[in-house]
Amino acid sequence: MKLPNGYGTVYRLKGSRRKPWVARVTTGWKFAVATKGRKKGQQVRRQLYQTIGYFVTKQEALAALGQHHITPVAPKKDITLKQLYDEWSEAKYKKLSHHTVSNYKTAWGYIKEYEREKFAELRTAHWQRIADQAAEKGLKKSALKKIKTLGSLLCRYAMKNDIISKNYAALIELPKFEEVKKERFSDPEVKKLEDTARNDRWVSVVLIMIYTGFRISELMRLTRFNVDLERQLITGGMKTEAGKDRIIPIHPKIAEHIRTWYNRGGDRLICKDNGSKMSADYFRKNYYYQALEAAGVRRLVPHTTRHTFCSMLAEAGVDPLYIKELAGHTQYSFTADKYTHPQIGELQDAISKL
Repeated sequence: MKLPNGYGTVYRLKGSRRKPWVARVTTGWKFAVATKGRKKGQQVRRQLYQTIGYFVTKQEALAALGQHHITPVAPKKDITLKQLYDEWSEAKYKKLSHHTVSNYKTAWGYIKEYEREKFAELRTAHWQRIADQAAEKGLKKSALKKIKTLGSLLCRYAMKNDIISKNYAALIELPKFEEVKKERFSDPEVKKLEDTARNDRWVSVVLIMIYTGFRISELMRLTRFNVDLERQLITGGMKTEAGKDRIIPIHPKIAEHIRTWYNRGGDRLICKDNGSKMSADYFRKNYYYQALEAAGVRRLVPHTTRHTFCSMLAEAGVDPLYIKELAGHTQYSFTADKYTHPQIGELQDAISKL
């Protein structure tokens, strides 16, 4: 029986084989230079094929070909975990921040145990084992969540390419951790930072973080073009859709510090002594903790400034919607109407309560 045009083909391989029957379909065409025959040296069209599989009998091959037209077999069905990760990361990492890429690369270090395995054969049990082994090594909740996130992203990429039909990594169950209460700088400590910032520009950067809620990475990306001194506004932010290009009114307590940094004319708003830009890691290692020590306050991690910002707004009675908008959170202990956005004047009123 002749198969319909474009349906595919089934044929038998020569020699003695356990599975001699092949089912394949045409996936496209390409032009190539013929190396022999009447058209040697000329450009000719060549078919591109996808092999569906190898089978014991012709009937099995025909059945597989028919099933392929119902549920297509992915061209990359045999791709390994490592090959899929390399393919995904090559494009994805160009769109992410250095910090996020670094986190994913660290997570990959725990996942690569199965790098030679066919991705299509990995199931929840494999992903769960990766997470369990990482937990046994003492990884904290945030690191385990990054492993699960990376696994889920790889599964989603595989689903888009019809390699798997289910996100198995998303079903990982992480161990329960005791909720650790987030610390914030106390009011007396914020006052110490305010007093010290008058004579120490690096302390002023910590103070700017506290009164804007910017992460270090976000603050270090700001240029003078992000600052509107006339309207007393800063536009910046990254990481999430909610956090991108958010508008932060400049609080009076940091207005002069912002102006001082602005007038330095560096490559970025916050810059090195020679005016060149600096990375978040450089600031953290060389200035952040030294600034805390200079002000005589506790050695708390940089993210504490952001938590302090949100806490101060909440304690001042600011509407959670405005806290969400100013911090760039997807949510802040409530669900807001996604079409509701505060006006600049409302945000300025919120900041003025600090």
